[in-house]
Amino acid sequence: MFGCSRKDELPKGPEKEKKIVVGLSLGTLMEDRWIRDRDIFMSKAQQERIEVIVNNANKDSDLQYKQVQEMIKQGIDVLVIAPNDSNKEARCVKAAKDKNIPVISYDRLVHDSNVDVYISFDNNQVGKIMATYLTDHVPEGGYIMIGGSENDSNSKMLYEGAMSVLKPFIDNNKIQILAQTWVDGWIRETAYNFLFEELKTHKDDVKAIICGNDSLAWGAIDALSEAQIAENVQVAGQDADLVACQRIVTGKQALTVYKPIKDLVEKTVELCVKLVNGEKIESDGTINDGTYDVPYIFIGVQAVTKDNIDETVIKDGFHLYEDVYQIKN
Repeated sequence: MFGCSRKDELPKGPEKEKKIVVGLSLGTLMEDRWIRDRDIFMSKAQQERIEVIVNNANKDSDLQYKQVQEMIKQGIDVLVIAPNDSNKEARCVKAAKDKNIPVISYDRLVHDSNVDVYISFDNNQVGKIMATYLTDHVPEGGYIMIGGSENDSNSKMLYEGAMSVLKPFIDNNKIQILAQTWVDGWIRETAYNFLFEELKTHKDDVKAIICGNDSLAWGAIDALSEAQIAENVQVAGQDADLVACQRIVTGKQALTVYKPIKDLVEKTVELCVKLVNGEKIESDGTINDGTYDVPYIFIGVQAVTKDNIDETVIKDGFHLYEDVYQIKN
């Protein structure tokens, strides 16, 4: 067992369990969704009387490693890590495992590290949703792919999901991939700069853009707007960020993919308790981290468009109606 329980010192007193301490190591808080992850995690853990030590690495892998080392010294029972760099953070996992601390890879898979469990959304399905929507609405013409960090396994899974839908259209020469790139660090300005340059060549040809997340979509839409062709190009992203939802209801962005963070957090907190108590983990399958096949649990996702935004993110309480539609009191 990774955790243990002890009885109260009084002979007839009730049994008391050792309080679980979780280390939550986040690679970044720069995007809106990661702030939401942190806040929901803290709230859910508090409900379960779990103590949480939170660190934000601010997109610095060396800092994330130092923070994890410090959390280990502070006596965490479980490490939940969303790596800044899926390769470099293997050392964080090793540091925890060397102290017999179980590790949950949260939303981003740490490569070559044999984590106890990887929990995320169905990232392959995210790509399929984007590509299915776009091919339904733009079955012919030029497409551009702006992926997230190449060292993030989620980026690859999204790309593979999208390409599985696009391939028949490409093979029939109905759709042409005009350009594609990976954006290290998921930086919006990089997406903007890439598309700004590509539009010098492909301004008249581009009809749809698949972006790794809503922040990259934001950068892409800014470049399209500057080129005065935003209304002619369908853009898809993911995360259902508030500003993305605002763009959707005003017609500036075609699609985002809603990933219910609350469901992801609740399952992760449940996993923390099970790992500490040495209980068996039931997974949806396994995923190869480059060296090991690790248990993989994935949470379902939903397409969000102008037509269903009220029934998805707003109905779920993910965003308020007044905020999405920017209604001022």
